[in-house]
Amino acid sequence: MDKRTKVKLITTVICLLASVFALYIFLFVADVSKGWRIALIVIAIFWILSGLSNLMEYCGKKNRF
Repeated sequence: MDKRTKVKLITTVICLLASVFALYIFLFVADVSKGWRIALIVIAIFWILSGLSNLMEYCGKKNRF
């Protein structure tokens, strides 16, 4: 794994942890209306899915042709 991929991987893991923390905040701590809470939860879930997709891309098997 080259240096650039390692940096991307570390950044993705940090952002993924921040997204999970944001989801926790949106679910249990934030004192906002129901509509805003749902919107923020959906955004946080898509952040997490995006992070997992990037992790699979960086750590998965690479097809070299």
